[in-house]
Amino acid sequence: MIEHTTEVQVRWSDVDPAGVVFYPRFFEWYDLGCESLFASLGLPWPEAFPKYEIVGVPIVESGSKFLSPARYGDVLTIRSKVAWVRTKTFRMEHEISVGARLCSVGFEIRAWVGRPASAGDQLHARPIPEEVVSRLRGT
Repeated sequence: MIEHTTEVQVRWSDVDPAGVVFYPRFFEWYDLGCESLFASLGLPWPEAFPKYEIVGVPIVESGSKFLSPARYGDVLTIRSKVAWVRTKTFRMEHEISVGARLCSVGFEIRAWVGRPASAGDQLHARPIPEEVVSRLRGT
C-alpha cells in the first residue's frame, strides 16, 4: 500500500500552558497526513472532490494511542499509509514522531461520500472509482 511522510512544526497554539501538545491536535495532523497523501498521488482534495462529485471523505471511525508527549517547537514527522481499500471505505494509519521517538499511532476509516442530488438529501457512501483505488493501492 501507499505511504507518505509530512513534517510539521508544533506551534504555540498547539500546546497547553505546560507546553505539551493538546491531544486533539494529533487528530488534525492525522487528517493533514491523509490529505497530503492524496495530493502526493495527484488527487488534491480541492480538485478531486468536484471531479468525482463527492462531498469528501469523512471519517466514520478513528482512534489513537498517545505514547510520548510532543512539545512546542518540536518538528513532527507524520507517516501516513493506506492500510486497506474496500468498495466504499478505506483505512488510513498514522504514526507521529519527533526524531526516533514515537509520540502517537492512530487510524481513520473514511468513506467515499457522494454529493447529494439536492439540498437536504441524505448523504451516502458510494463506490470509490477504480482509478482512485489503483492509486491508493499503488497498483
